[in-house]
Amino acid sequence: MDESVRNSTKLDIEGVRQQSATEALRAESEPKESYRKLGEPDVNRNGFDAATTIRAENGHHAMPRENGTGAKDGEEERMLNGAGVEPSGAEPTEKDKLAQKEVEVKFIPSQNGDARIDMELESQQALTGMTKEELMKYANDPFWVRLRWLLFVLFWALWGAMLLGSFYIIYDAPKCAAPVPLSWWQEGPLVELDGERQFADQLPEVERYGAKGVIYRLPADETYLVETAAVQGKLKQLVSTFGTKDVKVVVDITPNYVTKEDALFQEALQKPDSAAHSAFVWREAGMKPPNWLSIAEEGSAWKNASNNQYVLSQFGADRYDLQLGEPAARDKLKATLKALLGQGVRGVRLANAKHLLINRDGGDEAPMNLEEADKSLTHTDYGFWTHKETTYREGLGELFRELVELVHEQTDGEGFLSVTEDILRPEVFAVNGTLQMDAPLYGNIEFDLREGSGPDVARKLRHDIENAYRTISEYAAVASGAGSGKPWLQLRYDRASLEHVPASEYTVFHFLLPGVPVFPLDVLARGNVSSESVETLEKFRATPSFQHGLFNVYTDANASAIAYTRLKSGNPGYFVVLNLASTDQKTTFDFSGIDGIGSELTVVLTSQNYAVPNVGVKTKVPVDAVPLSPKSALIATYVPTK
Repeated sequence: MDESVRNSTKLDIEGVRQQSATEALRAESEPKESYRKLGEPDVNRNGFDAATTIRAENGHHAMPRENGTGAKDGEEERMLNGAGVEPSGAEPTEKDKLAQKEVEVKFIPSQNGDARIDMELESQQALTGMTKEELMKYANDPFWVRLRWLLFVLFWALWGAMLLGSFYIIYDAPKCAAPVPLSWWQEGPLVELDGERQFADQLPEVERYGAKGVIYRLPADETYLVETAAVQGKLKQLVSTFGTKDVKVVVDITPNYVTKEDALFQEALQKPDSAAHSAFVWREAGMKPPNWLSIAEEGSAWKNASNNQYVLSQFGADRYDLQLGEPAARDKLKATLKALLGQGVRGVRLANAKHLLINRDGGDEAPMNLEEADKSLTHTDYGFWTHKETTYREGLGELFRELVELVHEQTDGEGFLSVTEDILRPEVFAVNGTLQMDAPLYGNIEFDLREGSGPDVARKLRHDIENAYRTISEYAAVASGAGSGKPWLQLRYDRASLEHVPASEYTVFHFLLPGVPVFPLDVLARGNVSSESVETLEKFRATPSFQHGLFNVYTDANASAIAYTRLKSGNPGYFVVLNLASTDQKTTFDFSGIDGIGSELTVVLTSQNYAVPNVGVKTKVPVDAVPLSPKSALIATYVPTK
């Protein structure tokens, strides 16, 4: 009995389970019902609206609904099947599809008591990627393993290639060499001492004007006596006096000749076949010598020697020319240079450089070309002849190369070798495109300024300045030359140069030209040039725009004033102008045509003659109307526009 009851109960339970499962399947298969609010078209499709009187239907009066519609009971809400398809089987509309979505209703209260209803459709399920378990199925797949390794190797190979490439670019890129600082003799100025005054008496003035070096002119006849006690004592005093103020000493020497007491000349007289004899230029007795004239006195340059021969003597009585192309004469000059440098001298200038080599077998000189000759000269005048046999001879470049290398070696590059006169023909002193001297003297700048005012003096001065720097820039500087790699000019002037341009104006205009100012000490002292203005100019010379900047020369729109600029990128530019006119016809000058100068200048220094009202240091002036007094100069700075 109990067993049958248990079996019956079990059957009932199983039946219930099967029935529940069947009902659940049926419920899922049946269309689900949902409701939507009827729109106005549905409400009015029976022909009723809110204002229509409700008629009786089937003999009965129908009560109007509270909402004022004429819909029948249950008609306000319509039944939709689960698929959104009407019983008639029509395709669902877009509204029907939206009706199937669940709507999230938000009531958002506002401050005025109203409520805003925000209805949002429930977000659809986002597309998701593969699960971790699905991905792990491919982790050890051979294809994906090889692909991963390939991408790994490619990544690091490319990364390494980029790293090596960057190193190569850095290594192989052109290097921008740092600007070479100027040496002491390039910074300047260099002051020429008065040989008749005591060295100690000149020291205060030298120090006041900030000279980097002093120039002492050794008497010409003492050039080859530097190893004697008298000359040595003088040179030691010179070096020690100015060395206390860290002022370097430069000595001018005249290496062209020796006196009759010189040991080399005496040996030449006694030994006609010796090397000493070849150091001089001879002509046999009984033969007429060439028509070479003396430089220092009237008449022939040939003198009778005690050995009954003619010997060349261009520089005066008892002074006999050395032929520096010969080893004996060249060694004598080198010994003199070593003696000077060994006593503390740090610069040497050679006088009469064009005469250092002579054609010992040369014939008669030819007259100057008629177009170049001075018509007032005759055949007895030195300037009447060309002197091709005794000046600018081939080989001067090689001679100077030996001498300048000696000076640099003896001073570890600190010293310099130069000349005391205009070289005129720089190509003669060059070897393979390098000018074999540290500070050449070249150009007509000083001579043009001596002419003073004139209708075309500004144009001529501009032409000669540009020509001088263009010509000299065609040559490279020697090893210890200027930082720009080009020769550094000497800018020499003396009291004779100031006939038309006063000392203050000359100094202001000259100091920022590319080169080193060289002048006698009395030029500044007697010209009332203040030490403050020279100190200011030296500060300007220490700036990058001067030491490594570009240089260009200009005249104003009417070519009556001369100006130049100094500019290095990233630094203020310098504008230097000189008015050469002596009249008051025009006081402003237009330089607006200068490319990149801007419209305004700031005055930083004026010369002694500058007397324009309300214009001084730190005053701004327009570039198209620069105010200048007659015979005055001005320096201004500007910000370049390019």
